[in-house]
Amino acid sequence: MKALKIGNLLAPVPIVQGGMGVGISLSGLASAVAEQGGIGVISSAGLGAIYNDYSKDYRKASIWGLREELRKARERTRGIIGVNVMVAMSNFADM
Repeated sequence: MKALKIGNLLAPVPIVQGGMGVGISLSGLASAVAEQGGIGVISSAGLGAIYNDYSKDYRKASIWGLREELRKARERTRGIIGVNVMVAMSNFADM
């Protein structure tokens, strides 16, 4: 298989791990994929529920949780890490 090039990034293994939300695609999975040469993806969906011990404010907990997951991923790998940011629920909450 040919490497996957995106801009100046080169993934030797042309696999992009899906950003599966609510506790599945976190730093552990994303960093493992990135460490093997693919592109690991951290999902931002549901982080406010997972990190609710940091804050009961869902938005604050989500932002803190995403920073925490990115920090943990960077401790584990120098590979490519992406983020799947879900905004549809907040954009269409009034519909």
